[in-house]
Amino acid sequence: MKRNKLVSVAAITVALGVLATGCGGSGSSGSDSKTSDGNKTITVKAGTGGNVKPYTYVGEDNEPTGYDIEVLKEVFEHLDGYDLQIEVTDIPSVFSGVTSGTYQIGVNNFSYNEERAKSYLYSYPYDKIGYVFITKKGAPEVKTFADAAGKSFEGQSGVSVTTAIEGWNEKNPDQKIDITYTDADTAITLQHIEDGSVDLAIIDVAMYNAYQKEYNYDVVANQISDEDAKAIADNSYAYYIFPKDQEELRDKVDAELKELKKDGTLTELSQKYFGQDTAPEDEQFESTPN
Repeated sequence: MKRNKLVSVAAITVALGVLATGCGGSGSSGSDSKTSDGNKTITVKAGTGGNVKPYTYVGEDNEPTGYDIEVLKEVFEHLDGYDLQIEVTDIPSVFSGVTSGTYQIGVNNFSYNEERAKSYLYSYPYDKIGYVFITKKGAPEVKTFADAAGKSFEGQSGVSVTTAIEGWNEKNPDQKIDITYTDADTAITLQHIEDGSVDLAIIDVAMYNAYQKEYNYDVVANQISDEDAKAIADNSYAYYIFPKDQEELRDKVDAELKELKKDGTLTELSQKYFGQDTAPEDEQFESTPN
């Protein structure tokens, strides 16, 4: 099968820049061009936050990589007629870019929730995830949102864990969790917990294990309760998101994700990046959430 050219661009785009350039409609899959043999190709732009290692991050070569990125690259290696371009930006700009059509794909370990599904299409899942509370060693344990009441939390705006805490605060005004918003790498947040400037964070198990293996922070992890996990996400999987009018592109990506599950590529990549098999079960590749 013909291999497609993959283009990775670690372009840091601020939110105002994306909003200013993303005013056009989202009706096309991306920009068209022609190869040297005259065949038309479609450039697909994917936006990512690029700072949730080992899912999406910028490598030593200044190019975006990580499990989510490498799975997407594998998908487009097998899609004839498409070139993939990956841009690194902040999370709000990923969402606004997908909404406006600046990006045809959003990739950042996104979980599913019904509210978000009103605005975006979801792919098949490509990863299975679970969450933990992170606190400093010796500090009081945090296993529920109620335990975290009155404590300081650091997280990115727009991601599921932060949204869940915002929801908790709205429903529990007398037990609010103090939120500090950040675009910093998770390593910085873990350092803040270690030095006591922040009380807690919520990250997924694979990410925690990867950072602990590399840096051995003086922190502890506690499995989040089932009730609070449901507040973070309606299920325990990660998905790519697409504009509502990109169903054809979504379906093509889905077909390749299903093949990557069948041929073991998802297992191979998850073992490479996480040290364990986190590929979703076979039945997850039968229908998309929306």
